[in-house]
Amino acid sequence: MLWLLAISLAINTSEVSFWVLITSAVITVSAGVIAWLGWRAYQRKDQVWTAFLWSLPVAPLLFTVIVLGVTYL
Repeated sequence: MLWLLAISLAINTSEVSFWVLITSAVITVSAGVIAWLGWRAYQRKDQVWTAFLWSLPVAPLLFTVIVLGVTYL
């Protein structure tokens, strides 16, 4: 939801590329932190949290790659 709001606000500004890059960077770093938390849960043998944390950043990262491709290609 946060991703959609940020990209919508970025499209409405005159500097689309700047805000798309900032939003993409924040999403990528957040996904990395969540994946690291998933790795920690995996090491603790907590399968439910591992599955949840590893699947959580998939959709935002895919959308980010698509937006970056559309914006810069």
